[in-house]
Order: sequence, then C-alpha cells, then structure tokens
Amino acid sequence: MDLMAPPDRRKFQVRCDAGSSGRFEVGTDTLSVRVGQRMRAGKEEEMWDSIQILCKERSDGSLTVEVIVCHPDWEEAKTIAAIHSRPQADGTATPSLECDLRASGPDELQRASGA
Repeated sequence: MDLMAPPDRRKFQVRCDAGSSGRFEVGTDTLSVRVGQRMRAGKEEEMWDSIQILCKERSDGSLTVEVIVCHPDWEEAKTIAAIHSRPQADGTATPSLECDLRASGPDELQRASGA
C-alpha cells in the first residue's frame, strides 16, 4: 500500500479498480462504499450488499473508517473494524492511527450454511 501526500484538506480518499470496467479515484470529506455480490434467495438470484465501508468525521475532529459485514440471516449488520485517525494531533504521545478490531466469536460472525 503506497502513501500519498494529501493534495488538499479532503479527509478521505478511495481508489477502485473494477477490472475492464475502469478505475475510480477521488478524495472527499465523507465516504460510503457498498460492495454487493450475487447470491441465491430461494429460487431467485439477487445482489446483496455484503460489505459496507463508512467514513466520517467525529465531533472531536477525529476521522473514522468503519468496516461493516451484512448477511441476510442476521438481524443486524456487524461492525468488524473501526479505524480512527487524528490528523490534527501534533505530538507523538498519542498514536495518529488506532485500529479497533472486533473479535469474531461463534455468536458474532459465522459462515451461514446454504440451504
């Protein structure tokens, strides 16, 4: 993963390579990305948003990227990671980037068996 110097004061950047469909790169102040995949629901096929990435600024000025996993059998989506940064922090006493990885237990994230 290469680091790029921020060209301006935008808070987040996304790069997407969609193979033959093209590439996309943008910097922004907020960001929401959903990744869908084809699945079967009964006898029908449908697209299901299985991953969501939400990027936002918190009230204290820190920036947060949340990674959320979704499954049609779950009552609610599960946040599996939250990455926080403090770009305004000047000192080295506090890390500028913190990762909160949620543990996956048998009751949290599990592979759903096909019917």
